[in-house]
This record gives sequence, structure tokens and C-alpha cells, in this order.
Amino acid sequence: MRQLKGAVKLLPGYIEDLKRGKCMEAFSISSGLRREELFWLWCERICSDMEGESFYESLKCYIEDLKTLLAEAEKALMHCDSAMFEKFYFAKKQNYSGDAISKRFEKWRYENLCVTIDKLRELQAKVVAESLTKGIMNFAPVPSQKELNEVRLDYLKGFLPYDFVMSDDFCVACAQWRQFIHWNDTILIIDYKKYGKYIQNHYYDFSDTQLQAIFELDMKLYLIHKEMARLNPELVNVLQPTQTGTLENTTLFAPYNTISRMLQQDWFDAVSVDKEKYSTMWRDELVSSLMKSKIGSVIADEWQIASKRPQLKAAVVYGLKRAGVIQGSDLGIASAIVGDDNTDSKTFAVYMGRGKKGDIADWIVNYVKD
Repeated sequence: MRQLKGAVKLLPGYIEDLKRGKCMEAFSISSGLRREELFWLWCERICSDMEGESFYESLKCYIEDLKTLLAEAEKALMHCDSAMFEKFYFAKKQNYSGDAISKRFEKWRYENLCVTIDKLRELQAKVVAESLTKGIMNFAPVPSQKELNEVRLDYLKGFLPYDFVMSDDFCVACAQWRQFIHWNDTILIIDYKKYGKYIQNHYYDFSDTQLQAIFELDMKLYLIHKEMARLNPELVNVLQPTQTGTLENTTLFAPYNTISRMLQQDWFDAVSVDKEKYSTMWRDELVSSLMKSKIGSVIADEWQIASKRPQLKAAVVYGLKRAGVIQGSDLGIASAIVGDDNTDSKTFAVYMGRGKKGDIADWIVNYVKD
């Protein structure tokens, strides 16, 4: 009863977020078994077993409300802008650190002293193949025979270790994976709108190991592609869709999304010198412009190291203070952002102080001045 009551209470707000394209969470009750008719038959059986009990009518009503609201949520989901799924994907990706992956890549690069595009293509094929064997495509649409025939296993085998086992399931997983990607030169490009929708629809169906594999694969591909672009500068444009004005599909999105959301919170109005001038729209444009600047790529690189993220956020906050957008003591502002934890507040305040003369603060001062 408590779970039903909670779900029925939360769902209308969730549906509204879907309709406004601002839903950053997957709803667990819409996954797995609960999509099947057996779940509702199970609910009806439980309800029947309770007939005659004092809460029977309430239980019955809650189950009917849940069924109606889930149907409404599914309908709203069908009409969502695909950009919402992309934002969901990158928001979830932030929960996973790339530190260990960066170290492993550096070790691989050290062991392969003469790194070439061909070597990187082999590594690209290997990390994708290894991820597919972990079941990340288990819930993807079943491919057609035509899609299966289009998987070039012999060609792929040329890039993989000689002892890599290609089972029938692997061929199917390859066909499913192709539904979410395309090639641009030697670089594999993920369609994050389609891929994000797949991840959101099945977020609670995946195991923790599969989710880890999903987001780690993305981080590995980023490092490989960055190295490809270093060897072949013409590939830079493939990796920087920010030149066309969008942050999605890039590593810039994670820091942009986090910093932008931080500046939208209530603490900002409490220390802002002009709430109307420095509106939520102004703040969003500030962070977007920052990430599209030359400094943005530096921030994106450092963002891959989880321990540096608080420092980068604090540098942005101090830049706003130095520019005269917000006012107050470092510790007071830090406490408002971080919360009541005294240790975390002091640490954030220290990071703010360190960032006062940094490139991020300088850029923000010039942005506000202009």
C-alpha cells in the first residue's frame, strides 16, 4: 500500500516532466516484468486475496490509478523530444569515473610506443566487442535477418585478437549495436538520442555490471577518438560538433550539465547582486559559452578525473564572485552550495580561493564585462 501510494503520488509530476522534456530519471516500475500482463494479473490476484479486508477498496483503487498513470506516462514518453533521452544519458554518465580507464589507456599507449590509426582501430573494435559480450544489447530491438546479414564478421575479425570467440549471440549483438551507431571516417559515432532512449527505457533492467560497461565503453571510445584526432587533425571536426553550436554528443556536455544545474539552485538568488539581470537563462548561456570556448576543452579533459570536478565547479563560482555577479564570503557561498557539512564547505571554499586567478575566472570576468 505504501509503495503504491508513493508511486501514484509521484507519477503525475513525472508525467509533467516528460511532457516538458525535462525528465532526467528513469521510472523503475515501468521496466522489466512490470511491462507484462502477468504483472497486472498478479496485482489482481493479490487484490482478490484481500477482499473483505478494511483496505481492500483503497488497494484496488491504487492499482487502477497506477495502471492508468503508467499508460499516460508511456503515451507521454512516445511524444518526447529525442534530445531529452540524450540529456538523460549524459546525466547518468556523470555517475561513473573515468580515472581508471584513463590510466589503462595511458598504459596501453606506453606499451604500443608507435601508436597508429590502425592500432587505434583495432583497440576501438576490441573495446566495443568486449562490451557487447557483457550483455549491453540484451534489451535492444530484435534485428531483422537483413540487419544480421549486414554484420561483416570476417572484416571485424581482422581487427580483433585471434582468439576472440564470435558466438551466434555476438553476431546478434553486433546487429543490435549497429542500430545506434554510424561511421564517420575511422571514428565510430554513437547516436545518443537513440542510444539514450534505449538506456532510459531499460535503465532498471540492466545489472550494475552492464551499466558500468555501457558508460565505460563511451569513455574508452572518447580517449581512442581523441588520440586518432591527434594523429590525424582532419578528424577534429568529427569530434567537435560544438562548432555547429551543440554540446550534446561531446564530452563537454557532462561539465556543462552539472555546472549549469548547480547555478540554477536556490543558493544563487540568495547571493546574486541582480536576480533579474543574472537570470536562469543568462546563467545557462554563460556556462554554454564557457564550454564552447577554448577553455571548455580543458575543462572537459580535467572533468574525466572525478577528484577535479569540485575544483572546476568552485573555479566557476569564484569567477562569478570576482566578476561581481554574486557577493559574500567564500565560506558563506560554499556553505550555501555544499550544505551543512563543515568539512566539505571549507574544502569548496579553499577551491574557490585557488580558482580566483585561474583561466576560468579570467574568462568569466571578461564575459560579464563584455
